[in-house]
Amino acid sequence: MHLTILKFTLLGFLLSGVFAKGFSNGPGHSEGQQASVPLSLQDQRHAIGGKVTDQSGNALPGVTIVVKGSTNGTITDIDGAYLLNNVPDGATLVYSFVGMLTRELKVEGNAALNVVLRENAIGIDEVVAIGYGSMRKSDLTGSVVTVKADDLNSVALPSISNALQGKAAGVHIVSSGTPGSDATIRIRGTGTINNNNPLLVIDGFPTDGGLNQLNMNDIESIQVLKDASATAIYGSRGANGVVIITTKKGNANKSAVNVDYYYGIQQATNMPAMLDAEGFASLHNEMMEQAGLAKNPAFAEPASLGAGTNWVSEMIAPAVMQNLSLSYTGGNDRSTYYVSGNVFDQQGIVLNTGFKRYTIQFNAESKVFDWLKFGNNLTLNNDIKTSGSYSIRNILMALPTLPVYEADGSYAGPVQRPSWDGDIRNPVGAATLIESSTKGYNLRGAIY
Repeated sequence: MHLTILKFTLLGFLLSGVFAKGFSNGPGHSEGQQASVPLSLQDQRHAIGGKVTDQSGNALPGVTIVVKGSTNGTITDIDGAYLLNNVPDGATLVYSFVGMLTRELKVEGNAALNVVLRENAIGIDEVVAIGYGSMRKSDLTGSVVTVKADDLNSVALPSISNALQGKAAGVHIVSSGTPGSDATIRIRGTGTINNNNPLLVIDGFPTDGGLNQLNMNDIESIQVLKDASATAIYGSRGANGVVIITTKKGNANKSAVNVDYYYGIQQATNMPAMLDAEGFASLHNEMMEQAGLAKNPAFAEPASLGAGTNWVSEMIAPAVMQNLSLSYTGGNDRSTYYVSGNVFDQQGIVLNTGFKRYTIQFNAESKVFDWLKFGNNLTLNNDIKTSGSYSIRNILMALPTLPVYEADGSYAGPVQRPSWDGDIRNPVGAATLIESSTKGYNLRGAIY
């Protein structure tokens, strides 16, 4: 309130000086002459014109231009040009258009104002991929779960299916833990006695390949379509739900090199405590005595056997997992590209098991004309799975009184009565001598 009074007082003082000069008896003036207000104090108005375009230089018809705080406005014509009359000097013009960021510019004189509007980019968490393309999540009535790339890469895990565990409501994922194996995915539970696996759609194309073929660093987002309305386009194949995976694309006018590496140690937890050789021999002697059977002479002095063999420790041990990814992305207004290479090596915590994967991803798109563009999404994958020969049940049932090696270095095994030594063969010998591996070569992609 005090500031307003000061402004009017100052203006009155200036005007009083002007009027005082108008009524002075100086040369050329008379006492009856009226005072005049200088032009600088009058309201200056202009006609402002120009052109509105997007970042590519294309004209934007239908852009609304309004003098901020008033109803004086206009829109651009088909060429993006506009002319707005009666604009006060120092006013602010507001430019708005659907899909573009609103921009405000202050008028200075009557110079032409050519304006460039930027696209209002929608965040990936606001857009979901569906069968017909993509749309805002708020506009989709179906049940969709979205998982972003940042959520997938927050923890070092061997595959996408493992990374999805606990991140998608209503999606149950069970992993066997075997290196290179695909997890079992169930959406809305089990719906049939036959195949209950959801349909996998990668970059718009259904596939029968597993998720373990993909490099997690190449994934942009994952959408899980859970209800019938969201999966109708896929017919009966989408009856168990649909998992839509979108890989990364290039960025126009922005080049970047990304290197990602991690090194981890895997370790089994909450392992069962097993009897040592002394404890087993004592229990075995008691069992044979209660059954009225002859005792094993080797167990006559249980304390002399010591700890014996811990088959769980012999077969299950900490293992290394490492991943190296290198990607290069870039492009311009006409073309974009994304190229990546990945080496993943996971040694299994069970003896003689592991998984190695080599992946190359190449996504590109080129705009030849305004009405024609072509591109590709290609993934080349080579993997090696080593499973050996083992049984967790046999590892737990192998007797602690049985050594791993004989005195001559050969693998030990049960040679006495089954009631004394059991009938479980040496787990370490079986896992080492029997080799089992699978090599896979996969080429997946599309050219459009």
